Amino acid sequence: MNTDTTLNEMLRDVILNNELSGNSKAAYEFSHASGGTSGYSFGISQFDVRNNSTARSILSKLGFTAAEVLAIQDETVDPRQWNARLAAGSEIIDDADTTQLSYCLDGALDFATSFGVPVTNPEGILALADAINQYGSIGAGCAEFLKALDHPVVSADVLAWRLQTKYGKECPTDCKRRIAGVMQVVNAA
Repeated sequence: MNTDTTLNEMLRDVILNNELSGNSKAAYEFSHASGGTSGYSFGISQFDVRNNSTARSILSKLGFTAAEVLAIQDETVDPRQWNARLAAGSEIIDDADTTQLSYCLDGALDFATSFGVPVTNPEGILALADAINQYGSIGAGCAEFLKALDHPVVSADVLAWRLQTKYGKECPTDCKRRIAGVMQVVNAA
């Protein structure tokens, strides 16, 4: 459990559980989260076509036309009719997921180093990386909250921070579910 490879594998499992309820086949199908500003998404990391230029770039690599990508982005078409096209491009999607998960894990470690946040265990690192996957980034407000605790960060600390955010106040059950997903993977390791 001390190697980056293991943390990468654990983060993949966390994100798979938190985003797709553990169903890896769903990575190659368009889905749409209820509520919020999310659009149609795909991949283990749930690349959001409405809000993420990487998602649109991946679709272009998969052969979607600019008009199709725009229609998916603007939600003027139900893209689930093209799920077979996603499945045919599984290698491209898998590569993008690997890159995204590395970005999230590196981001969590860089966050801890840059802000002097003590994170010495997989549980805290994975909870921060999951937050980065969901929010895109975490910053000074999170760092101030976690540093004030004056102990190495654990998942419950990340949950406490998340619950004070706008999203956490609006969707506390989802925040708790995501941290439970982190702990499920940590306890299984």
